[in-house]
Amino acid sequence: MMRKLSLLSLAFLACTLTAQAQTASLRTGDSLPVLKLSDQHDKPAAIPADLRQLIFAADKEGSALVTDWLDKQPADWLVRTKRVYLADIHKMPGLVTRMFALPKLREKPYQIVLGREEVDLAVFPRKKDCVTLLPLDAGKLGQASFACDANALQTALK
Repeated sequence: MMRKLSLLSLAFLACTLTAQAQTASLRTGDSLPVLKLSDQHDKPAAIPADLRQLIFAADKEGSALVTDWLDKQPADWLVRTKRVYLADIHKMPGLVTRMFALPKLREKPYQIVLGREEVDLAVFPRKKDCVTLLPLDAGKLGQASFACDANALQTALK
């Protein structure tokens, strides 16, 4: 009985460690993972080699902060400043995505890279209702920061 309990405990521990390893967050000094993502127009989204910053919105509130700010910028601001905006939409129901979200996003004059699979996005650091800002230098990640309101985002993106 004790042996079975020990084996069961070891199996549980192995599963837990495997799950944690699969969802480990990106850290300072890591390379940005290669992801096959598309934008709001269903065009492949390439991450430029000289990218300076990845702006990641993991939820609706973070996404609203980013789009409100980007809507006030020139259409080429992301490209000109060497930034990419990645929005996590994997939890959004397919019908809502197709009928409402994508048509609205397609009206935006800037590119929005869409994360549609949780497995692709699990490594990105996040904070509820905030925007994750990931600086990059020569393809290596710097220290992640979070902007949780319009003023903090304004300061971080200037």
